Amino acid sequence: MRRVSLKVLIAAAISVVSLLLTIAVSYVIGRDAVSRLEQEIGQSLALLADEMQDKLDRAMFERLQSLDNMAALGRILQKADSPESLRTSLERFQSAYADYSWIGFANKDGKILSATGGEYEGQAVRNQDWFKEGLKDAYVGDVRLPKARQVPRLPHANNGASDFIDLAVPVSDGKETMGVMGATLSSDWAEEVRDTLLGSMKEAIPADVIVLNEARQVLFGPDNIAGQTLDLPSIRAARPGNASFAVERWPDGKSYVTGFSKSDGYRSYSGLNWIVLVRENQRQAFAPVRSLQKNILISGGIFAAIAALLAWILAGKLSSPLLQLADVAERLRRGQQLEFPQVRGYQEARVLSESLRSLVKELDAQRASLAAANQSLESQVRERTQRLAEQNVGLERAKAAAESATEAKSRFLAAASHDLRQPLHALTLFARALSRRVNGNEATTLVAQMEEGLRGLKGMFDALLNVSRLDAKLIEPTTTAVSIAEIIERISVGSRVEAEQNGLKFLSYTRDWVVLTDAALLETIIRNFVSNALKFTKRGGVILAARYRNGRRVIDVCDTGPGLSADRREQIFEEFSRADQRAYGVNDGLGLGLSIARRYAELLDMEIVVTSRPGFGSRFSIVLPEKAFVAQMPRPAPMRQLETTVRGVRVLILDDDPLIVSALTQDLEDRGNVAFGYQNAAEAETALDHGLVIDAAVLDYDLRGLESGLEFIKRMAAKSGSEIPCVLLSGGTDSATLAVLAKSGRPWLTKPADPELIAATLGAILKDHKAVRFGADADFGANVNAG
Repeated sequence: MRRVSLKVLIAAAISVVSLLLTIAVSYVIGRDAVSRLEQEIGQSLALLADEMQDKLDRAMFERLQSLDNMAALGRILQKADSPESLRTSLERFQSAYADYSWIGFANKDGKILSATGGEYEGQAVRNQDWFKEGLKDAYVGDVRLPKARQVPRLPHANNGASDFIDLAVPVSDGKETMGVMGATLSSDWAEEVRDTLLGSMKEAIPADVIVLNEARQVLFGPDNIAGQTLDLPSIRAARPGNASFAVERWPDGKSYVTGFSKSDGYRSYSGLNWIVLVRENQRQAFAPVRSLQKNILISGGIFAAIAALLAWILAGKLSSPLLQLADVAERLRRGQQLEFPQVRGYQEARVLSESLRSLVKELDAQRASLAAANQSLESQVRERTQRLAEQNVGLERAKAAAESATEAKSRFLAAASHDLRQPLHALTLFARALSRRVNGNEATTLVAQMEEGLRGLKGMFDALLNVSRLDAKLIEPTTTAVSIAEIIERISVGSRVEAEQNGLKFLSYTRDWVVLTDAALLETIIRNFVSNALKFTKRGGVILAARYRNGRRVIDVCDTGPGLSADRREQIFEEFSRADQRAYGVNDGLGLGLSIARRYAELLDMEIVVTSRPGFGSRFSIVLPEKAFVAQMPRPAPMRQLETTVRGVRVLILDDDPLIVSALTQDLEDRGNVAFGYQNAAEAETALDHGLVIDAAVLDYDLRGLESGLEFIKRMAAKSGSEIPCVLLSGGTDSATLAVLAKSGRPWLTKPADPELIAATLGAILKDHKAVRFGADADFGANVNAG
C-alpha cells in the first residue's frame, strides 16, 4: 500500500475542514435566504390578489354610484310623454360608460319602458331578481355563467361583450318608488380592472388572475378552468377572510404559487364575497430561488478551492522540517553514521530536532551495551538449550518407561484376573458338590457361608467383567416396555430385609410409569445406588421413590449417610474410586459400582444427578427421558424357560486347570451325567478319534496352547461332519477376548460360573440341538452371560 506524505495529509485535513465549514455556512445562510425569498415571492402574489379584490370592490362601488346618478336622471326623464327621450339619455350614458352592455328602466309594475337600443322594451321583468331586489335597495347580482344563463335576463348589446354582473337601483320621487333602473356590466370591465392592476408588471409577472364566487365557481380566468368548481387549500384558507399564499398542485397536475384574498366590500358596498387568486407556475415563480442557490454553491466552491490552495501552502510550511528529520532518520535506519541536523522553522520542530539528537546519542550508547549483553545471552541460551535437550531425552525415556509400565500393569491385571478366576471357579463347583454331601445344621451353615463368600468374590469379578464389556462396546440395550413400579417393588423386597438387619428404615414409593428401556440395565443402576446407600448409612434410613421434580420424572435414592463434599461428587463415579468411610458391616468392594451405573445411564440416555450435604446425607437421582414414556404396559412376549436340570448326557470337559476338570466332572456326574475330563486338546482329540461318543462339551476358551477351545470345537465338528453342542467358559475378561466370544455365535460364560447356570445352559443347547435334528422350530439365543 502506497504511503501518503505528511504534506498531503495536512493539506487534505485543512481542505476537508474548510469544505465542511463552507457547506455548513452555505447551508445555514442559503436556507434562511431561500426561505425569505420564497416568502417575499409568495407575499407579492398575495398582495396582488388583495389589491385586485380591492380594485374590483372600488370599481363596483363606482358603478353603483354612477347608476344611482342615472336613476336621478330617470326620475326627470320618465315624466316625458314618450320613452324615446329617456332611451336617448340612457344611450348617451352608456356611451360615457362603455363597461355597461345594457341599461334600461322598468316601471313599478315590472314593465321595461325604455332601454338602450330599444332591446326588451315592453317586456315584463317583475319576476326577475334584479327587479325585485332593485325595488328595495341598490342591488348587485352575482356573476352569470354561460352554462347557467337563464332567459329572460338583462340583455347585452356592447359589441358582443358577454354579460358579467347585473346592477339595479330604485327610482323614487321622494315619496314612492316609481320603478327600477337596471344595467348589466360586461366581463370586459373585469379584464380592464385586471390590466389596470397589473399594469407594467403584466409582462414581468406571467401570472393568472382568477375570480371565484362564493360557491367556488371560476367567474373568469384561464379558459381551461372557466366555469369549474375548485377545491384548493388556498380557497379554503381565503374563505374566512385571510390574505396569504400557498404552494399547491392544481387540477392540471402542475404546481403553482397562489396568492389569495377575499372581497370585503368598499364603504357602503358590502361586496359579493368573491375570492381572488393570483397564481404563477412554481418553477417560474421560484426561479430567483434556484438562482440564489446556484450562486451560493458557486461561491462556496470558490471559497473551498481558495482554502485548499492555502492549506497546501501551509502544509508545505508545516511538513518541511518534519520531512527533513524523517529523511535523516531513514538514512540512520539504513546504517549510515549521521548526526541529526538542527532544523529551522516553528518552535515544535526545533524541540523535536533537539530531542531526536539526544535520543540518537543515547541509542548509540545502548547499542554498544546491548551488543555486549547479546553475546552473554547467546552463551546462556546455548547452555540452557543443551540442558533442555538433556531433560527432553530424560522425559522421553520416562514416558517410554511409564507406557511400558502401563502395558505391563494391564497384562498383569488381565493375567491375574484369569488366574484368580480359575481357582475361584473350581471352588464354586466344589462348594456346590460339598453342599450336596453334608448334613447337620452347623455343616450346612458353614457351606452356605462359604458359598456367600464365593458369591462376593464373584460379584467383584463380575464388576471387572462389566467394565471390560463396556470398554469393548459389547453391551447393547434391549428396549422393552418396563414398569417402574415392578422394578422398585422387586428391589425393595431384598433391600428392606437388609436394612432391618442393619437397624435402618427402608421406604419406597412407586408410580404407575411405563418406560421403553432396558430393564436389566436400569435395575442394575438402581440396585447399585441402593446397595451403596445401605453400605454407608449407619443410622436413619434409605428411601427409594419415583417422583416428579421440576416437571421431570426421576427415581430418587436418598440416604441419611455421611454425605459427600462438592469435590467428591464427581470423583465417586471414577473407576476404582472408594469412599473415605468404611462400609457398614460388609466389604467395600472394588469401587466400580457407581462408575458402571453412570455408564449404563449414558447407554440408556438417562442423567445422573447427585445432591449431598456433608453430615446429613445424599440423594442420587436418575432422570428418565420423557420421550421414552408410554401410556400403558404392553403384554410381554412369552419367555422361554431354560432347562434347570440335565441328566443322562455324555459331556466332554476340556480345561487346562485340573481342579476345574475335577470339580466340573464331579458336579455333572452328581447330576446323573457321564463326564469325560481332559486337560489338553491333544488328549481330547485322541479320545474322539478312538471312538469316544459325546452329546455335548464344556470347554475352556483359553487352553494355553496353539489353539483356543473355540477353534478346537470347530475343528472337531468339521472333522466329524456334525455340529457339537458346547458351552465356552472364559477366565479372561479383556476386551479382545469378549469381542471374539460375542461374535462366535455360541453360548459362553465367564468364570467363575454358577454350576446351576452351566447345567441350565447345557440343557437349553441340547434341547435346541435335538429340535433342529428332528425338524422342530426352535429359537434360542446363543449369547448367555452370567454377569
